[in-house]
Amino acid sequence: MSGPAARTDRPPALGLLRLLREPRWLRGLALAVLVALVCCALGRWQWHRREERLATNAPLVQNYDREPAPVEAVLPAGTPVPDAAVWTPVRVTGTYDAEATVLVRNRPREEQFGYEVLVPLVRDDGTALLVDRGWVPAGTASAERPDTVPTPPQGPVTVVARLRQWEDDKRGRVPAGQVTSIARDSVTAAVDGAAGGAGQDPPVDPPVDAPVLLDGYALLASETPLEAGSPTPDRTPLAAPRPAVDEGPHLAYTVQWFGFALTALVVWGVAGRRELQARAEGEVPGPQEEAAGAPDETVDETVDERADERADERADGGRAGGTPEAAAGAVAPARTPVPRRRRRREGLDEAAEDAELDAGFDAGLDARVEHR
Repeated sequence: MSGPAARTDRPPALGLLRLLREPRWLRGLALAVLVALVCCALGRWQWHRREERLATNAPLVQNYDREPAPVEAVLPAGTPVPDAAVWTPVRVTGTYDAEATVLVRNRPREEQFGYEVLVPLVRDDGTALLVDRGWVPAGTASAERPDTVPTPPQGPVTVVARLRQWEDDKRGRVPAGQVTSIARDSVTAAVDGAAGGAGQDPPVDPPVDAPVLLDGYALLASETPLEAGSPTPDRTPLAAPRPAVDEGPHLAYTVQWFGFALTALVVWGVAGRRELQARAEGEVPGPQEEAAGAPDETVDETVDERADERADERADGGRAGGTPEAAAGAVAPARTPVPRRRRRREGLDEAAEDAELDAGFDAGLDARVEHR
């Protein structure tokens, strides 16, 4: 059958191990393993990046669409927003302190820079939840501040907002009433100053009418005035959009890097099998043949030249002596082939091989001279 015959012609998979005895193939395998290890390390890095992204998205997926809970049940006074409570909707009732409005600079929205509008919502117990009411564009006359800042509703209002943790603090010189990030220290100082507290010159100690902020802020979802006939603002900041839940390309990159690692090893194996197949078919020499080297063709040329010289000398001597043997020697029969230098046999002593070659060289030379 053709199937079994075809299998016997192909080198076995274990034959690849024979290549490890050759330095060239051993170096190739070491390089393939090194490439595979680097690719595996990069694949693990991308996998951890994906796990971090999933951990970041988990509160958003779990909490964003929950029913609002009382703020004191999720964020008691004096405690920061827990990681598990991020994006949780809370319900809080209070009055906006419009005088303590703070603007957050350099906030992009649809390829346009603007400001986030932060207003404390003061509760009956004197504590306040900092509410991000939304985004307004930068001013047309001056980018240092918006043209107008929408005022919040007056009087008591019930707000539904989603909790967020403080951002990292970014230091920089900014106008009064503005901050570069929604960080606890900078926002607290700006609120105190806007409310007529520590930011005044000279400062007032203790701050006057400065609300005590809860340890976190919230993105506005809705606000409802409690008093009938309360004036409704004509304009409101643009509400924050729902964040996209995106894992990023980390999973695809993970698969790619591990695929590259496998490819590096497969390439070495395929190249090794082709090498063994070519050696079995005689297309390329094996390591023993390569070590023996090719025969030296200059030996034959040297033999011919020296044989010609000896034949000429004997012919000249025969003509001078006039003997029949010399005259007969002038007519040279067909040349007897001189044995070529054979390839060095593996395991043969170098001196013994050289002696054998010299003996063959002299015998062939004498044979050619006798025929000339």
